[in-house]
Amino acid sequence: MSDGHYERVDDLATTILRDLGDPDTISVDDLAPADEFHLGGAVATAAIIDALAVRAGDRVLDIGSGLGGPARRIAATTGARVTGVDLTAEFVRTATRLSDRVGLQELTTFLVGDASALDLEGGFDAATLIHVGMNIADKPAFFSSVHDLLAEGGRFVVYDIMATGDIGDLGFPMPFASSRAGAFLVSPDDYRSALEAAGFTVSDPEDHTRLSLDAAAAAGAGGPPPVSLATVMGPDFATMFANLGAALRGGVLAPIQIVATR
Repeated sequence: MSDGHYERVDDLATTILRDLGDPDTISVDDLAPADEFHLGGAVATAAIIDALAVRAGDRVLDIGSGLGGPARRIAATTGARVTGVDLTAEFVRTATRLSDRVGLQELTTFLVGDASALDLEGGFDAATLIHVGMNIADKPAFFSSVHDLLAEGGRFVVYDIMATGDIGDLGFPMPFASSRAGAFLVSPDDYRSALEAAGFTVSDPEDHTRLSLDAAAAAGAGGPPPVSLATVMGPDFATMFANLGAALRGGVLAPIQIVATR
């Protein structure tokens, strides 16, 4: 599933903490500009938390957990215990270290693993997939594996960039893929069909483009943060987000949230 697209910066935790001034005390909000690695950032994660409807002690699986920002916010907000799985070892090391720094090491665990070949003990109360499905070719098989990992009644919140127009002329690199070969973009209807085939009851897709744009505008109004996605993505950051922005404005791609229940 990986072509090394995300393996751009060595020792991310040290870089992020250094850019923050390495303070004695940091919070999930301090880290958010860098570790909320999806459109809409912390605002989008708050919407995901509402949809998850979990509480203290519940087990949540965050598939493709990145630097652990959503996992930490879920844990800090609800008291749930979150297991994050990511293919990029440096992301897992960074997520673990940052959780230690914000005091959430007891509620968050991060493992190296392939989202398309999950090997975990089941019974999770909920699961999330945040801007990861674009890198998964066989979504029906993947959604079936997630279904097997959830307890009866468990919610699976998908928040992915989906195709809402003709994707034939997309520019690359994108934040989620260096080239078209690594991008498996399909429509919200395709997601719904694959989720239903896996046995889920599926909600109507919600387009969060406006939420994402408003969140970006609000964040930009305060000036550039000490850390950002540029810290994570390296020198191609500007090109990636210019390409993504053009696709969003053109209605070709959109960040869509879907809630599926086992």
